[in-house]
Amino acid sequence: MSKINVDTVAAESQANTFNEFVENFQENIQTLEQRQAISQIKTTKKYQLDEDGFIIGDGWSEGIASEVMTLNGFISTSRRLEVLVSAREIYGQTSISSDHKLVSSKLGITSKEFLKLFPKYPIVYFTRWGNLRKPFNLDELIANPILK
Repeated sequence: MSKINVDTVAAESQANTFNEFVENFQENIQTLEQRQAISQIKTTKKYQLDEDGFIIGDGWSEGIASEVMTLNGFISTSRRLEVLVSAREIYGQTSISSDHKLVSSKLGITSKEFLKLFPKYPIVYFTRWGNLRKPFNLDELIANPILK
């Protein structure tokens, strides 16, 4: 196992309460090796992003999603990728609701978990990382982040 940078794990575990921080920290430590392996995923596929950070065209892979997450300042985790793969099967290229609660319900996960996987701008990150259809109200979603 590689060395653990506790400061990095602590920064990634930020929460509103100490108990939430401890829960996030423990989860991040437990999955650190797996997350590090996933973060090393690189793709040889060529892709481009548009001005909003969305993948242009149909090209998508877990490697591309991992790279886009990194560009957005997030670590690619197996759970995020699992949810994105499921979402691509469910939604394809159809429109997605702007309400993260409806989307999480359709995916069979809690709203709390969805917000943890896709924080602050849940529908924006969800559609961007999954190369799903861009929300029609993207500017509105970006202007109104979801605060915990």
